[in-house]
Amino acid sequence: MDSREPILALGPLLVTPYSLLMFAGALVGVLLAARKKAVRPALPAVLLFAILFGHWFWSLFNMEDAESPLMQFLELWRGGYTLYGAVIGGFLAAWIYSRVLKLPLAEITDALAPGAAAALLFGRLAEYFSGAGYGIGVEPDKAKFFPLAYITYQEEDWVEWSYAVWFWEAVAALVILAVLLSLGRRARRGEVTAVFVTLLGTTQMLLEQFRRDEYVCTFNSFVRFSQVAALVSLVVLLVLLVVRHKPGKAQVILSFLTMTLAALTVVCAEFAFDKPRFDVWMRICVLASAVSFAALACAMRGQAGKLPGGLMILCGVLLALLHFLGEWNSDSLVLYAIMAYAVTAMGAVLSMNMGREHPEQPCL
Repeated sequence: MDSREPILALGPLLVTPYSLLMFAGALVGVLLAARKKAVRPALPAVLLFAILFGHWFWSLFNMEDAESPLMQFLELWRGGYTLYGAVIGGFLAAWIYSRVLKLPLAEITDALAPGAAAALLFGRLAEYFSGAGYGIGVEPDKAKFFPLAYITYQEEDWVEWSYAVWFWEAVAALVILAVLLSLGRRARRGEVTAVFVTLLGTTQMLLEQFRRDEYVCTFNSFVRFSQVAALVSLVVLLVLLVVRHKPGKAQVILSFLTMTLAALTVVCAEFAFDKPRFDVWMRICVLASAVSFAALACAMRGQAGKLPGGLMILCGVLLALLHFLGEWNSDSLVLYAIMAYAVTAMGAVLSMNMGREHPEQPCL
């Protein structure tokens, strides 16, 4: 579905619903970040770097289709953007700013995180107007309703419905924004950043699996850049948290074991979805997730595990509901449930290592 028809013309400038939402997202993001006075001088550079790197990373994965690769890099209005390219660009600008003014990097990224979540929310909503963010086609009539699915193609008597992944990702961004704002002033330095990276990484690893649009950037036919970048960000965050808080040896081992097995589960699930020998990859997924559950249970002994447990139950209920409405086959249901558990386990491990037992100590 492509709805880029301009709604307003300002001379040579054509204002489309997509561009209007993207501008609104950038504006809201800047206003949220500008609440911290010390960060305001860095905002132009952060915004510029986010736009540039977001487009450059997209261009790297689409060079084969470009008439002129150089012009594709320079013409920011042509093509698309990648979420983690923008995140990397914004982080790089924040790092440069912190070095120049000798400010703690975590203090700057804490101020930027809610704005980034708000910009992402508007960006996901804008995907509806750009023909992006849709999933596989929907066959059963009882699943053809919004927000589960929406019309992606219509001509005379033919109507095609696809899963509305852009809407689910917008809801995820809204939840991330709400959580970050709820932390408020009581958050320790670096905690907002750590929560943002955790929630963004876990939701992206799961939701990006549903996307089938042409703007998905892949290393090959099925390895998605966004999922790899999300996994790397979660592992790096865990390393930083362990180095910072120096938990006991047993917790360190169990934390990395859980993270490794959960990552293996997600990777094997990708192979099960996209490669032959489904039964082999499914068995590995089940085994890895079972062992990671045991490691997580041991690691969280004595920790508050109500939130991760509640999230796991919620994921199961949602997957069962989607199975009933969409009539997914049982193999797909099991794989999605396994992936949902794996990313939730990653989030639980990171939450456990944020060191809330010492609220006066910086998180990062």
